[in-house]
Amino acid sequence: MKKQVLLAVVGLAFVGMTATMVNAAALTFGREKLMGTSKTQGDFNLSNRFRVEINGISVPGMHTVEGLGASTDTIASKDGEDGVIRTRPGNVKPGKIVLTKDWSNKSDWFQWRKNVIDGKKDRRTVSIIFQDDAGTEVGRMNFSNCWPTKHVMPSFSAKQSGHATEEIDLTYETLTVIS
Repeated sequence: MKKQVLLAVVGLAFVGMTATMVNAAALTFGREKLMGTSKTQGDFNLSNRFRVEINGISVPGMHTVEGLGASTDTIASKDGEDGVIRTRPGNVKPGKIVLTKDWSNKSDWFQWRKNVIDGKKDRRTVSIIFQDDAGTEVGRMNFSNCWPTKHVMPSFSAKQSGHATEEIDLTYETLTVIS
C-alpha cells in the first residue's frame, strides 16, 4: 500500500512537468554544468582557502591538515612547608601534523619517508598559507625541522568511487604563526 501511494505521488509530480522541464532537469546535473557557475568552478580543490608548501614548493591537491597545536610538559614541585604543589612549564614537546592530499604517480612523500628510514637527515619547512576568496595570502603557519614519522599510501576499492589520497604524519620542532 505504501509503495502504491509513493508511486502515485511521484507520478503526479511528473504529470505537471513539461518535456522542456524534464530535459532542463537532466541537463543541470553533472560537473560540466557547474563549471563557471560557482566559486569552485566545479572543482572541489578550488574551494580550499589554504595551500601547503614544503620547502617553498606548493603541494597540489591538498585535502586536509590536522593536528595543529603544541604542548608543554608540566613540572610539579612542592616549595616550602605550606603544603601547596606548584607547577611550572617544562620541556616543549615536538608537535605533530597530518597532511592528506590527492594521490599521484609522484613519489615525493614516499621518498622523503624513505630518506628518514635510511638514516639521512632530511628535515624540511612546511608552511600552511591561509587565503582570502581572491587567493591572496592573509596569514601563515610555518613548521620548521619537519620530518615524516608515517606515510600512508591510498586504499583501493572497486566499490567506492572517491579520490585516492595519501597521508603523511610529520613531527616538527617549532611553530611560527604570522598573521
